[in-house]
Amino acid sequence: MDQQLKPLMEVLATLAVAKSYDFGPAILISFDVESPIDSPIPDLNYAKQLGLRSRVGFKRLLEISNTYEIPFTLFSTGHALLKECRGHKTSVKILKGNRKYGFHVGEYFWHVIDPASNYVEYPEFYYGDLIKEAIKSGVRHEIASHSFAHIPYPLVDDETVERDLNMSVEALQSLGLKPYSLAFPFNLIGKTYILLKHGIKIVRIGHKGIRNVTYKNGLVMVKSNITDLSIDSLRWWIKIINLLVKKRTLLSWYLHPVTLYNDKAYKIFEEIMKYLTKKEVNFLTFGKLYDYITLKIF
Repeated sequence: MDQQLKPLMEVLATLAVAKSYDFGPAILISFDVESPIDSPIPDLNYAKQLGLRSRVGFKRLLEISNTYEIPFTLFSTGHALLKECRGHKTSVKILKGNRKYGFHVGEYFWHVIDPASNYVEYPEFYYGDLIKEAIKSGVRHEIASHSFAHIPYPLVDDETVERDLNMSVEALQSLGLKPYSLAFPFNLIGKTYILLKHGIKIVRIGHKGIRNVTYKNGLVMVKSNITDLSIDSLRWWIKIINLLVKKRTLLSWYLHPVTLYNDKAYKIFEEIMKYLTKKEVNFLTFGKLYDYITLKIF
């Protein structure tokens, strides 16, 4: 429980001084949909286990959204959007190291265990069928970009980012979608000028910063307040939601589908959704938030 006190106090402190909005109280709930092969991971068995758990969690988040008519922003990597592929093994040169995520300067290979197959034979690696289900559900989810291969943008050159983002946009367009929102892989902000060229208008960033919403480098940037179930006490969530309602402000919460694989986490998540609904909190997607917010407020 002590490990949760820090994120709890950070969220409460942020909400206490947060700006009120006409559309508040509001919450942005986003999920980072990633195939386990969107990385240099070479362990096939580990990737399969992670992928199958993510698929279970994905189905559960769709069940909850359908039951309570709650829209989520699904920030998906391009590969996770696919129903099938011919293989995407990619060489990536890391030009700048990052100790937190274990990156060193040198060459890495993404999608090394890509089976070049489809969601029927390898459902743990392809979620295109579930993305289609989300689109057809009638709940107005936003399917947005999380890059194509989950490459750390500020650690690579412009050409790599251009290629990756082009592939992400093409994957979304193949589903009839036009991306306006993006969540940076690893929450590492970089190459924003390239995002603008591809029509990205709003991005989700990490936990740093005082203000929940800022305007920088031509982009609306939304701070993350909570990750996964770093706060898993319903009692504390009630406290957070009550303050959110009182301040008529905005809360940004992002998770990974695999979080909901755990039965206890799934039940807690559903109880939180029930309470948010009871308190008449406005459920927003990132695209909808961009529509609400105009640049004149910055």
